[in-house]
Amino acid sequence: ARADPSSVGVPTRRGARAVLASESPRHSARRAGARMKQLPYILAGVVLMTLQPVLVTLSKVDGQIQYSAVSSTLSTEVIKIFISIGLLASTAAQQPPSRANLLDVLQYSVPAFVYFVNNNLVFAILSYVDATTFQLLSQLKTVFTGLLFRIFLSRSLTAFQYLAIMQLACGTATSQIPRCLDAMPKGQQSTLFGVALSVVSCILSAFGGIYSEKLLKNKPMDNINWQNIQLYTWGIIFNLVGFLIQKGGAVFTKGLFSGYNGWAWAVVVNNALNGLAISAILKYADNIARVYAHACAMLVTMALSVPLFGKDPNAHMLIAVLMVGLSAVQYNLDARTIVAVDRGAIGTEEDEAEELLPEDEQEPGGYAAVGERSPGPDVATGPLAPGRPVPGRAAPVRAGGGPR
Repeated sequence: ARADPSSVGVPTRRGARAVLASESPRHSARRAGARMKQLPYILAGVVLMTLQPVLVTLSKVDGQIQYSAVSSTLSTEVIKIFISIGLLASTAAQQPPSRANLLDVLQYSVPAFVYFVNNNLVFAILSYVDATTFQLLSQLKTVFTGLLFRIFLSRSLTAFQYLAIMQLACGTATSQIPRCLDAMPKGQQSTLFGVALSVVSCILSAFGGIYSEKLLKNKPMDNINWQNIQLYTWGIIFNLVGFLIQKGGAVFTKGLFSGYNGWAWAVVVNNALNGLAISAILKYADNIARVYAHACAMLVTMALSVPLFGKDPNAHMLIAVLMVGLSAVQYNLDARTIVAVDRGAIGTEEDEAEELLPEDEQEPGGYAAVGERSPGPDVATGPLAPGRPVPGRAAPVRAGGGPR
């Protein structure tokens, strides 16, 4: 007797055909076309994120940043909004902006406020944790991005993709270990409160990106430059408040742009362009693509630091490159590829012949997609062909016939 197909957890061949049908060539072509449209924004983000730490290093004088980081952030927000206004003016005829109501405008204050709080929270975190703990825990924002991606955007991820995100977090954390150990002051220890603040910071960072993506995609036909203007307006307001609180007195004595050199202005411009690129990634791709772009930029920066700043390559970097690369491949595997590999591993000529039979005469054994089940323990699975008898057990009998 056969067990009920729903009683065990191995999928059936009929479900496999359903997966392959859902991943039809036409569907795959559409998805490939969408990815090609996203690629320029992702590559731009990788290049600009790679340049950011390089330019910051070049902007230092005697190893120290002479200009105010708060004024640099504020200047970046101002440049972003002016660029967005110019782009909106040039594209308004083809894609006019939608009429914004008060609720829409207020919604854009949420991610701006989250980023403002998180940027200031970093200073408190560094008072309670050492550099190693901070850098390693900061990679948790990759994991939280995947979780919030599912909760707020209702985007389901497969188990393969969740594992790929975890692998990405581990890979980026591995790449930071040498730098963390070099930067850690002796005798400084992390406290539980500091660790908790680091986790909160990761959640806020992930939430800010997810909420920004939600706002940008809620109105897919709206002009992205108009959406950016609303977002950056709130960014200027919050950063201006923070600037006046932290550096207000020094502005009148030293000046807003005291300590700036050519490289410092290059940092401002690069950060502005990077913000626009990230906005386009969130609008036309998603936060997961942004996370992978950031990871790739981190590794490229480490590679560039070898010839530019005389850094020595190490095993951590090579392991991180391998982990991030494999994670990207694993995340982008589709169901058609997975099932095809599975078929190549356990399929037989007998399986192919059975597919030619009418469905009511086919054995319910086999494998396939999530949601369908295989026969019970009387039927071999794994390396044995589906539908074959397990060694040591009686062969299954067809209705009205002898053993198969």
